[in-house]
Amino acid sequence: MYYVGIDWADEGHHVYITDDSSQKLDSFPIDHNTAGMSKLQEHIHGFSRKLDNVIFSLETDKGLIVSTLMDWGYTVYPINPKAVDRYRDRYRASGVKSDEFDACVLANILRTDRDRFQPILPDSELARELKVLTRDREKLIGDRTRLSNRLTSTLKAYYPAALELFCDVAQPITLSFLSKYPTYQDAKRISFSEFKAFLSKNRYPNLKRAKEIYQRLQQPHLEPEDMLARTKSRLMLAVVSQLQPLIQQIKAYEKEIKRLLDSHPDAHIFRSLPGAGDTLSARFIAEFGDNRDRYQKAENAQAEAGSAPVTIQSGKMKYVKFRRACKKPFRTTIHEFAFCSITQCAWAREYYDQQVSVGKTHTQAIRSLSNKWMKIIFTLWKRHQTYDEEHHLLMKEKHAMAAV
Repeated sequence: MYYVGIDWADEGHHVYITDDSSQKLDSFPIDHNTAGMSKLQEHIHGFSRKLDNVIFSLETDKGLIVSTLMDWGYTVYPINPKAVDRYRDRYRASGVKSDEFDACVLANILRTDRDRFQPILPDSELARELKVLTRDREKLIGDRTRLSNRLTSTLKAYYPAALELFCDVAQPITLSFLSKYPTYQDAKRISFSEFKAFLSKNRYPNLKRAKEIYQRLQQPHLEPEDMLARTKSRLMLAVVSQLQPLIQQIKAYEKEIKRLLDSHPDAHIFRSLPGAGDTLSARFIAEFGDNRDRYQKAENAQAEAGSAPVTIQSGKMKYVKFRRACKKPFRTTIHEFAFCSITQCAWAREYYDQQVSVGKTHTQAIRSLSNKWMKIIFTLWKRHQTYDEEHHLLMKEKHAMAAV
């Protein structure tokens, strides 16, 4: 068996090849392009052309180099950078570091401890596409939040009245209003009929509130000096011009995600979860994947999603702490779902309230509930079954009676 470690970088990589003898067989740099990948393939073929005889390890599970290796048919192991850092001390105590040495460590991790790691198990193209889209959508949501916070801060500095008109600053009606009336001086001059026409043109859903909103606008408010209004309104319009297309793009992402979700065979499993909806269902498919060989036990999924705590025990000392090493998008997904479920699911609400009653914080209670849900969802995912609350409560009652 040949073990290939690749120290990954943005523009170039270093490759180290060894075998069961642990001797250095080859070591060379490659560029991050087709010529570099051809060079890698040529060197590998010099040792073996059998795909089962060569395995690769890198500190990442994504990127063009990973997808290329998997397209060629090779097995690729993603190694957590923290694990690699610990293994460095095993081979060199001095702390000296180089690209070749890191590649050497990666190769030898597979040689000595391959059974401790799991190779990348490819999902269907549809699941992979959902994964990319849902994760990119979350990045856009983060951009929207940052811009919304900046807009709120800017309005507080010169135009606080605008924050009292509509329920959310980062929504189309608010942004349209700010674009048309960028200062308080502009807004307070409009008549009620003009304001009502503006709401109607922008399809405001609750025109009955038009008079109430207008009266709120006409109340006395603190007014800034002209210089501050001119400068801050310029910044406000710049932020609005970024938010408006961003919100449209997020909606476009959600539409495409729903379209792909509709065609995925596992959609009914996750849509059956109370409070999941289309977006969270798509994110569950993205994070669980549809390769059932990925997780053999619920504990594996719970650890990777970060819902299961870490137990530290030595002698008489034992304590439990928060699990930090996990897939962060997976953790975010299960936490958001657990929070949604407490408004849709009676037992989830009861469990959450019980956790809070014994002194747990909101976050700790949600994390505990997440761990409960992960075990349930894993079973559903593994068995291709939908969630049935009556069946779940019945099984819960049976387990409680058996434990007595």
